Amino acid sequence: MAWSRRLSALAALASTAAIVGCASPPAAAPESAETQPAAPQAAAESPPRPAGVPPDVNLSGPLLFQIMAAEVALQRGDTGAAFATYLSVARATRDARLARRATEIAVGGRAAPQALEAAQLWRELDPASNEAAQAVTALLVANGRYDEAATALAAQIKAAADPAAELARVQRSLARAPDRAAGFALLEKLAQPYRDDPKIGADVRLVLAGGAHAAGLAPRAIELAQSALALRPDFERAALTAAQLIARPEGKDDAAGRARALQLLQDFLARNPKALDARMGYARLLVADAKYDEARAQFAQVVGADERNLDALYALAVLSLETPALRADARRLFERYLKLLEESPGVERDPDPAYLNLARIAEEEKRYPEALQWLDRIDGGDQYVNARVRRALVLGKMKRVEEGRKVLAETPVNSNEERTQVVLAEAQLLREAKRHRDAFDVLAQGLARAPDDAGLLYDAAMAAERLDKLDVMEGHLRQLIKLRPDYAHAYNALGYTFADRNIRLQEARELIEKALQLAPEDGYILDSMGWVYFRLGDLARAREYLERAYKLKPEAEVAAHLGEVMWAQGERDAARRLWREYWKKEPDNETLKATLVRLKVKL
Repeated sequence: MAWSRRLSALAALASTAAIVGCASPPAAAPESAETQPAAPQAAAESPPRPAGVPPDVNLSGPLLFQIMAAEVALQRGDTGAAFATYLSVARATRDARLARRATEIAVGGRAAPQALEAAQLWRELDPASNEAAQAVTALLVANGRYDEAATALAAQIKAAADPAAELARVQRSLARAPDRAAGFALLEKLAQPYRDDPKIGADVRLVLAGGAHAAGLAPRAIELAQSALALRPDFERAALTAAQLIARPEGKDDAAGRARALQLLQDFLARNPKALDARMGYARLLVADAKYDEARAQFAQVVGADERNLDALYALAVLSLETPALRADARRLFERYLKLLEESPGVERDPDPAYLNLARIAEEEKRYPEALQWLDRIDGGDQYVNARVRRALVLGKMKRVEEGRKVLAETPVNSNEERTQVVLAEAQLLREAKRHRDAFDVLAQGLARAPDDAGLLYDAAMAAERLDKLDVMEGHLRQLIKLRPDYAHAYNALGYTFADRNIRLQEARELIEKALQLAPEDGYILDSMGWVYFRLGDLARAREYLERAYKLKPEAEVAAHLGEVMWAQGERDAARRLWREYWKKEPDNETLKATLVRLKVKL
């Protein structure tokens, strides 16, 4: 009986892995095969076999027992014994499949020297196997034997139908090398014959850019990506890669880099206006730069050119949602997005974020039953807890507070983060119902379980302030600042509270200055700074900060503060006009109402 048929019978007794790199349980490095008992030897003289044809080996009882014992050892985590047995049996039977299995076991056990030993046997037994050859070169790299790998890799690249694609495969392997700088040096050496080729040179330079990035050589990666674009000025992938590397040169957001990347893509699009992927990349960078109107225009251009582009359609809907005047457009775009999803059964996309956004639109329009209908469509998945939270808050706006609390109490949570989310939602539900004492108690209970949770500390501080528990509020915010020195709104909340109550004004200014250092373009913090300067009697500086805040956050609370400064400066008609505008929009805003009562202003 042929070995292949005997091996299939064995498969019913013991499972084997499928490919080099499978995740066998890690263990100590396996011992060399020479230290293990020898398997039965193959015949000393056997007729030559055609390449790729496995030997006809009698699967005797002892041999079968050894293979089964090796698999059992592997299941128990004894990778060394399993490897040694498989390598010994592979040498005895001259079967490449067993050498491959030995390689897999060693790779899974992270034993690079033993994996190389087995892979070299595998290649010897099956010299026509590209997979075996690739395994050997990859393991030479893993063992730091770059010079030996270079010859084999160069031959593989030269023989490939697509040298650039083969070089890319090599780059991915070298990115896992123990010495990434040495791996990149080898990659550059291998790429040298191809980097100036008029047909594939730009692709090769992009591969090199990826290798430099993986090696942590950010300036070199940028230089190579830009050189690829220079070689082929219409190469969209090169433009996108260069922009991505420039925008995040060290893997972090960089405002100056983002500006350069935006300019690069703007110039590319001027030359190639139909490059939709580049336009998408440009639009996303605009979003990262908070240039939402410009980003929306770019996404609209993509949708105009490709009306079935789901990414652009969803992004356009989200950006439209953030502009109150475009809320109707956002609704239409989300509904169109969902219709396209229904018409594309092969597309794997979660519709739940769109349902949540449509519920938000309905909620903002006070169409609460419709909002609940959208939320009801989310019956599981990543957005389930978010949907339950929104459902509870919508019920609260419908004056069904206890029903909303019941929804939250029955919401299953799978992590501390979700548990905190539910607690914060219940507190918000109670706060919006003006039940401030109940909200404070709920947050206190949450803090008892998670005393260092930033969200709970902040909301508990705000709840304490509403109950005039200033010592509790300050204690929570001081603890939050200690835990999170970069939490700008903790400084801001404490400073604004002092300013609003007209106490400890110098300390209030220092706290808000610290908040502004952390978040210099935050409209709420700018509002706080304007308010503290108003309390200090510096009306000019107060006006300056409040106008900046109002430009960023044209909301009732900021308008109330700005109007009061204008009133104090004698511009009473202008102040009334501003207040009247926001009285129509937000008649229940507490800050605005309190301002009008205190100044005895009738609109």
